[in-house]
Amino acid sequence: MLEKMPLRFEHLWLTSLRVHVTAALLSLPMCIVLMTRIIQRRPKIHRWLGRVAGLTLLFGLVPSGAVLAFDAKGGKFVTAGFLLSGAIVMWQTVSGVLAARRGDLRTHRHAMQHVFAQMSVAVTSRAMLIGFDFAGVDPDLAYVVALWVPVLGSALVVELISGSIGDRISSFIERTRREIVPLALGLRPRALVRSANRIGR
Repeated sequence: MLEKMPLRFEHLWLTSLRVHVTAALLSLPMCIVLMTRIIQRRPKIHRWLGRVAGLTLLFGLVPSGAVLAFDAKGGKFVTAGFLLSGAIVMWQTVSGVLAARRGDLRTHRHAMQHVFAQMSVAVTSRAMLIGFDFAGVDPDLAYVVALWVPVLGSALVVELISGSIGDRISSFIERTRREIVPLALGLRPRALVRSANRIGR
């Protein structure tokens, strides 16, 4: 905070900092509790605790984080990273709530995993900064890497765990087998099917 002074909108920045820290201290533990089986087996408690966590994220953590991002150490590239992380949290929170309301628990779980993963960036990023500082890495470079690697890495880990990437790869391979291979043989897919039917006859 001392490094950033003087700020153009000091009062707004300090207020956002207080809101952001408070929202993080409330929402992160709630997200951890919501992911436990004990709470997931109690729908009423899970629903109400989830609503409190969602409101805290959407109206506390993300907006205050967006304000703080514009004065982040590391310049515009770091600002973009913080804004991306916040956008993921907001989008996935809304998507997760809508999925839960329509009874799509698989999509709800996937969205909430993304929310938790992005919230964990605050922890993994600072751990990386400590490691970079110990290794003597240039502070400006360290700050950029310590932000973007956790933001993108956390999103990738969730996709790998959920199987989404594997499903998309399988789908791509299947489409390739159906479309590209016949074209490589000089046949359109429908023509290939007709040829196969004639051979079968």
